[in-house]
Amino acid sequence: MFTVAELFAEWAKIFNENIEYLTELDSVAGDADLGLVMNDGFSKTSVFVAENAEKDVGKLLFQAGKYFNSVASSSMGTLLSAGMMNAGKKLRGKEALEPGDCYTILQGIGEGVQNIGQAKEGEKTFLDGIMPAVRALENVEDVKTGITVAYEAAVKGVEDAKNMVGKHGRIAFRGEDSVGIIDPGSVVAKFLVEGMKNLLN
Repeated sequence: MFTVAELFAEWAKIFNENIEYLTELDSVAGDADLGLVMNDGFSKTSVFVAENAEKDVGKLLFQAGKYFNSVASSSMGTLLSAGMMNAGKKLRGKEALEPGDCYTILQGIGEGVQNIGQAKEGEKTFLDGIMPAVRALENVEDVKTGITVAYEAAVKGVEDAKNMVGKHGRIAFRGEDSVGIIDPGSVVAKFLVEGMKNLLN
């Protein structure tokens, strides 16, 4: 199993490799800054976590979420911060991550994002990428195989969200014309699942 530091390092790597892709997506659906914001957020938070002496993985993840909000100032940064902090609360008291905690982290992030963003699945958001993955991981016995299925569910979630009408953010202004546009938030969710998959396989 991986550590919180290894997870953030992998996320930082993925978002660094996809700066231009996320920027391109966000130029259609948002402010065209998502690639840079996510790269800044994850790269700096990765360093923060690596240098943090906190032994409680829940507290560390909570602190990482709080720090993320300060270095990724955007609507997505605020949403992810809330998600990470919520996941951290669920893991408080543990000194090491276990395979089953992959579900707890993703479920906690999705729940936290939903609570603060007031969106729900089917509205072309981050949730349409992460919640299918969460369901795919629930109650699985073999997390290594399960995370691959979860990633495939997230990929499908991105594709499904593409065909939805945007209900939140700038993309909502397009109304029915938002159908056919890839939602950047759902792609961010897919990358979070991909980071776990990379570490477990």
